[in-house]
Amino acid sequence: MGFFKRNAPLLLTGAAAGFINGLLGAGGGIIITLYLSKKLDTDNKNDIFANAVATMLPISIFSLALYVLKGHFPIDSSLLSLLPAGIVGGILGAFLLTRLRFPTLKTAFSILMVISGILMIFR
Repeated sequence: MGFFKRNAPLLLTGAAAGFINGLLGAGGGIIITLYLSKKLDTDNKNDIFANAVATMLPISIFSLALYVLKGHFPIDSSLLSLLPAGIVGGILGAFLLTRLRFPTLKTAFSILMVISGILMIFR
């Protein structure tokens, strides 16, 4: 069995995550999380979220580079002020990841997705 045939679901998931992330600026992590929740063989289900973040980092950096090259990234002080708070939030989230049970994380993730979807529709 060839590499591409054997890894087709993984390759398609990665391509879909990159496409959605590049198109919408977000959402690729949702696809990665859904895939990993079905396929990742681990005793610690919280690893799913950590792996999704690790996978999305290079994809997001690449998308950002393309946005910048195409002139679609207006650098402005208000946008850059989000960065320090985002870093602090990321540190706190990673800290909590090791302390929360998977069902709690799954519920929080689901609620966030529903709220985000509703806000996107009505804004």
